[in-house]
Amino acid sequence: MLTAVEVFVALSILWAAVSLLVQVVAAWGGGRKDYSRPAGSPIRATLYNFTVAMTPAHKESIRLHPMKFAAGVVMHSGALIALLGAMLLLVWPAAGLEIMSLLRPLAAIALLAGLYLLVRRFTDANLKVVSAADDYLAILATCGLLLLACVYRIDADNQTVFLIYTGGLFIYLPLGKLRHAVFFFVARGDYGRRLGYRGVYPPAASME
Repeated sequence: MLTAVEVFVALSILWAAVSLLVQVVAAWGGGRKDYSRPAGSPIRATLYNFTVAMTPAHKESIRLHPMKFAAGVVMHSGALIALLGAMLLLVWPAAGLEIMSLLRPLAAIALLAGLYLLVRRFTDANLKVVSAADDYLAILATCGLLLLACVYRIDADNQTVFLIYTGGLFIYLPLGKLRHAVFFFVARGDYGRRLGYRGVYPPAASME
């Protein structure tokens, strides 16, 4: 039988899933009908957009800011595994405990990466101009999750604290910047598909 904390987390996950689905459907919209003839492969273009197009050779933001990119990858990877671990604790506690135990070293590295990005956002003049309160809140919330993942199981009450925090994070997920965890893939897949339909992606070898 599920505890009150487990029910809270389960409901928060359901809330996040339904809310994000509604937002994706509303954002998708459909747009104007494209009456042009297909000139390429949407599937091939979408795959290109998630692979080759994201390498340093093809993405200027990565090439010019490699440390920031690496820190972002590490932080996001740690947070994703922590959330998956929390969900696994609900349906398969033994496996969830194993993942959370193995996660600690990655969570510690991911936390350092998150703190680096947070400090950079506070100190970089260009970032400060474009940053809203939600930008800082998203990083702080993620760092909080990673911190709890770092100390998981050190004391008997930590699992309850970790699950309650995770439930709160799922409630916040569709309401702020953290929703980009879903919309990144939706947006990149959508414009890859559209450019593939028009024959723009993947670009010709002479254009790469």
